Amino acid sequence: MSLFRRRTRTSEGSRGLRIFVAADIHGSDVCWKKFLNAGKFYGVDALVLAGDLTGKALVPVIAEGPDRYRVKVMGRQRVVSKLELEEVERLIRFNGFYPYRCEPDEVASMREDEGAVTSAFQSAMRDQLERWIALAEERLTGTGVRAFVMPGNDDEAFVSMMLDEAPILENQDGRAIDIGGYSIVGQGWSNSTPWDTPREKSEDDLERELMELLDGVTNSRRVILNPHVPPHDTGLDSAPELDDQLQVVARSGQPNFVPVGSTGVRRVVESTQPLVSLSGHIHESKGVVDLAGTTCVNPGSEYNLGRLLGAIVELRDEEVRQVQLVTG
Repeated sequence: MSLFRRRTRTSEGSRGLRIFVAADIHGSDVCWKKFLNAGKFYGVDALVLAGDLTGKALVPVIAEGPDRYRVKVMGRQRVVSKLELEEVERLIRFNGFYPYRCEPDEVASMREDEGAVTSAFQSAMRDQLERWIALAEERLTGTGVRAFVMPGNDDEAFVSMMLDEAPILENQDGRAIDIGGYSIVGQGWSNSTPWDTPREKSEDDLERELMELLDGVTNSRRVILNPHVPPHDTGLDSAPELDDQLQVVARSGQPNFVPVGSTGVRRVVESTQPLVSLSGHIHESKGVVDLAGTTCVNPGSEYNLGRLLGAIVELRDEEVRQVQLVTG
């Protein structure tokens, strides 16, 4: 799918900017590798990951002897040898989960100790993020491709700190960063969700903080707005409605979809009219729409299938030349 726009006359010889944007890879090793490779594959100047790096589940790999492990993979209990273990753990990471090697008594104690689960989960996330940062340095150093990577609402506070310290990655969360004559303005938080995730804010706070970031911008037509959550009621934020028990509400036997994006982000887009707005957050609502003259993009997410959904965004001067949704 492509969206072509012509807003202004492009001066001859002016240089444009070509971006690949993705979001919501949730711990998928294969999606991270595809993201890093997208710079060369699509011939872009910059990579943008619009939040939600870390996974959502810890999978115990329980040692039952010197060469015997019990683990639940793809909904099925398996007993594997040490030789098979590496492949099993690869399958777990493929789905964005974290394999956790442990003893039977440790599993039993973790069922009674929520703090132990949290500690193990965070340790697994840190280990993976360290590997990812090292891989980014290996693959991107010397390529000339800039990589903007910010946490999303599902990411813990330490993720932002680790990204700040990464030598090759640029954390755009809460910052306005110059790139090729444009300003990318990032915000990795979301409005309230039913799951009470680590990084949520009120609509008023989302709007206020984005407006503060845009305060020094003299030309909104050179702004790449990058909120993790898409603007409300744009078709980029349609998700299944949930009841009080977090069960999907059905209408005529089908899930009832409702807008769950940010009203604060929408007000910012409508009042400032940036050139583009790049979001994520709602996996099932990929698309490209126009909102008050701003091209809004949600690349969607199918991380659990090992597919990296993305969008190639081509800018030139104050014009969006093309947006193409792609699957890798």
